[in-house]
Amino acid sequence: MIYDALALIQKNLNDYLNDYLEENEDKVILGNISMAEELGGSNNKLNNHVVMSLVNSQEEATLKNAPNYRLENGRTVYQNPPVHLNLFILFSVLYENYDKSLKLLSWVIEFLQGTKEFSFLATPPPDSIGSISQDVRIVMDLYPLTFEQVNHLWGSLGGKQVPFVLYRARLVALEAPKRKAEGEVITEVYINENGGRRR
Repeated sequence: MIYDALALIQKNLNDYLNDYLEENEDKVILGNISMAEELGGSNNKLNNHVVMSLVNSQEEATLKNAPNYRLENGRTVYQNPPVHLNLFILFSVLYENYDKSLKLLSWVIEFLQGTKEFSFLATPPPDSIGSISQDVRIVMDLYPLTFEQVNHLWGSLGGKQVPFVLYRARLVALEAPKRKAEGEVITEVYINENGGRRR
């Protein structure tokens, strides 16, 4: 589901940027920004792209206490509740031309400001859906950093800072399709002197 969430954003963002750019090549790629070499290096596959990198993930604590059962077709199904994740996605613009980097960064922010929610209903991919799950649903929030946090972020990524913006993708749900047990729904409880009996 993590890949599905990032791929859905990537496909829609590429479609949006293609309206501004003259090149036919998609400019938004999924990649590890810490693997970027010096700008201008011929071996750097990340150069001249907007690189989407997952830099952190955390569980949404407010949704942690969901029940471990649900009703399906008149039966009680016991299954561990899903894990709801917040994904921290870094959009880095790697261009030697600083003016173009700033323009691309502005268009990325403009797109994410106008498209807060990503799902197959709200933002279907512009081309073939491929292997992206149709259950994915995320909400994007701009995540501001202090200068100290920016320093720690780029220090841990091991590279020089480039134009970037950080977003939090809220409520990506991960759930293993594994049932722990099933049973009949308890509808009544009778108590007599021989003990309890249920049906």
